Amino acid sequence: MLPNPFPQSDAYANTLRTLGTGVQVEAVGEKGRCLIQTRRFPIIGPVNLISRGPVGLPLSGSADYLSALDILGPLIINTGSPDIPVVGKVMLAKPKSVALLPLSDPCCMRRNLHQNWRNALKKTERVGLRVTNTAYRPEQHDWLIAANAAQQKTKRYHNWPTRFLNAFASENPGRARVITALDHKTPIAGMLILCHRPWATYHLGVTTDAGRRSNAHNLTLWKTMLWLAQRGYDTLDLGLLTGPDSLDRFKLRTGATSHSLGGTWLRLPRRFWRQFPSIHAPSGQNA
Repeated sequence: MLPNPFPQSDAYANTLRTLGTGVQVEAVGEKGRCLIQTRRFPIIGPVNLISRGPVGLPLSGSADYLSALDILGPLIINTGSPDIPVVGKVMLAKPKSVALLPLSDPCCMRRNLHQNWRNALKKTERVGLRVTNTAYRPEQHDWLIAANAAQQKTKRYHNWPTRFLNAFASENPGRARVITALDHKTPIAGMLILCHRPWATYHLGVTTDAGRRSNAHNLTLWKTMLWLAQRGYDTLDLGLLTGPDSLDRFKLRTGATSHSLGGTWLRLPRRFWRQFPSIHAPSGQNA
């Protein structure tokens, strides 16, 4: 099956359209596809964005496709690989990496866990926590959203707004899933994933002191892996790797691998190159 990162999925396109963002999904070649967003700003006019696309093309095919998009005007591109050359560009953000976890049969996935991660899972399995997996509903899971908002404030990061999540759940019924670890009836850890076959994406996760003591997050993620694999999903995108911290270790010790993305670039059509010669990179370079 073809790679299907969230920003290139039909589920993402459905959500953006609901929120008023222009979206077009183009078929490229026999198997390739590319989702292009268009947003209009006062004075600036339309701004187009490709995130982690195109997909299903060889590197050379991706480069040729992007080079043919002059007709769109200025284009912001975050390619799915640092090896795809983007001609006529300004770097807006440096390349990043994500953790991609392959999903397979339970024995194989368990075997691929790092020993420390597997030992933590065994420990929490003995505790006897109850784990539930339900479709996200704003009125039912307000505790999860409130806990995540507080966590974002404390740790100083930003996630997609709740408005986006609610739109996703509305337009893609049953594909926003909340996995909760409960001590009796009390939630002590929870995570939310977004499903877009054949991939799923880890959206957010929260835990409590009790959840940390019992390694509840290991159990909720393991149950999520099993649930997805049983339903034919082949990859769980665990999100950005930000550095040598405990969260990155937690992600990579699941058996996930680090996958490099391209940087974020502003690509200007050829007609702008004479006006801005310093930003033109010859074809084949990815400066």
